Amino acid sequence: MAKLHQLSVQEAVNAQGSGGQWTVNSVSSTHGGTASTDTIHLDVSGAGQLGIYAAGDIYFRFGTAGTTGTTDDCVAANDLVIPANTLTFITVPMGLGSTIYFNHLGVAATTVKVVEV
Repeated sequence: MAKLHQLSVQEAVNAQGSGGQWTVNSVSSTHGGTASTDTIHLDVSGAGQLGIYAAGDIYFRFGTAGTTGTTDDCVAANDLVIPANTLTFITVPMGLGSTIYFNHLGVAATTVKVVEV
């Protein structure tokens, strides 16, 4: 365990332990349309953090339903956007329950790479 009392406040807040496993998912290239029902539902229940790289802009949200046509489908007017060609790390919100999905939808046809940590 780190001796946090020897660190400054900023150093102690940013001190992290060892990371988890590095699990590479298959590339998501099925963003053929931009309707909410084209949302990809990726089960990330075992991850604490996601590394995401999208070739194009994507809408995203976390949810508990993994089927198309649910309230967990992305909605362009409501959801956040990850910009194209950006490597982004996001913490998985564990308060949603035991099964958590990373739901994403391309603003246009694109590919998305996700790594679970």
